[in-house]
Amino acid sequence: MNLTRHLTRRSFLVNGLRVTVVVPILPQLALTSTRSTDESERVLVVLQLTGGNDGLSTVVPFSQDVYYRLRPNLGLARGAVHRLDDDHGLNPRMGGLAELFEEGRVAIVHGVGSPIPNRSHFRSLEVWHTADPDGPAGEVGWLGRMADEIARRSRSATPALAIEADELPLSMRGERFLAPTIRDPRGFRLSEESAVIAHSRARLLEPEATGDLAFLRTAARTTYLAAERMTEITSEAGEIDYPGHDLAQKLQLVASLVAGGFGTRVFHISLGGFDTHARQAPVHAALMLQLSESLTAFQRDLESKGVDDRVVTFAFSEFGRRAAENASKGTDHGRGAPAFLLGTPVRGGLHGTPPDLEHLVDGDIPQTTDFRAIYTMLEKTWMGDPPSTRVEALDLVSA
Repeated sequence: MNLTRHLTRRSFLVNGLRVTVVVPILPQLALTSTRSTDESERVLVVLQLTGGNDGLSTVVPFSQDVYYRLRPNLGLARGAVHRLDDDHGLNPRMGGLAELFEEGRVAIVHGVGSPIPNRSHFRSLEVWHTADPDGPAGEVGWLGRMADEIARRSRSATPALAIEADELPLSMRGERFLAPTIRDPRGFRLSEESAVIAHSRARLLEPEATGDLAFLRTAARTTYLAAERMTEITSEAGEIDYPGHDLAQKLQLVASLVAGGFGTRVFHISLGGFDTHARQAPVHAALMLQLSESLTAFQRDLESKGVDDRVVTFAFSEFGRRAAENASKGTDHGRGAPAFLLGTPVRGGLHGTPPDLEHLVDGDIPQTTDFRAIYTMLEKTWMGDPPSTRVEALDLVSA
């Protein structure tokens, strides 16, 4: 039965922290604060670059003279980029990712997009979130289906987790499981209890609670257990110093949870600000620095904790941007864009069909790699789950 039609999101205070949850949580899941028993479980981290990332300022085709004719103000100098091969280089602010690329830890796939392109943020995200370019949005996302499958096999109380400032993304909504959302990158935190709060908590958790109180009791009990375990895990100091970026703090939490045996297998994180219609250069440069420094620290942290062979990170944007800059020294909505895969299990390098700026489609870089080919790979090859589509998988991660 599709339970998403019968679930509602409710917010309540856990010792002063407002937590948004979806209940009823699967009754067959173990509400446990103990360490995950399977240290070999594979983990997928999905990073959404919201707004439409400019692929040509991320992976720069510096050998094509037409690039500089199309972008007299935004074109990045040949000598400034981090060379990936004789034709392409990473943005000058992405030195950390360039080092990981040299080590074979980064795969870049050219021209990723939907076979039915759409320049609407809303519609394009619907397509990416559901893996369905043809039909209406529906209520279940591709990661939600994955969480359902994990929950069916595992007794982890939290198979998937969103670390987001906003509401749970559609991609994380399942038929039977909807992931909790953490808005504070430090994780769930419990404040000091007063006698009144302690009494209220005990009453909320008492077994004989009925009605709406019983509804909240299930959610609250799971949240308290998760908070206690999360606090224990994140209190342990790590060896890697993360930069102060918001994205870095979220990824630091993910690394701690993976290494600490929290049991979550799927994480979703967003980085916004990529809708650069005007004065793109400084904004995009700052985003590239945040992205590169955060992902680099994350990978090094996983390596220092000895769990890097268990984690693959996938970074995407809902579409790319036009090849030519506009009159406001920005770029407008386009089609295909590069997607990134990061991790020790990744087959690094440049993959797919590089953009040919002499042969654009309505001024856009065409979609040459169906995004669902990456999904199939992550679902089937990496996570061992049934694929959500029939699109053939790429071969970029270890089986």
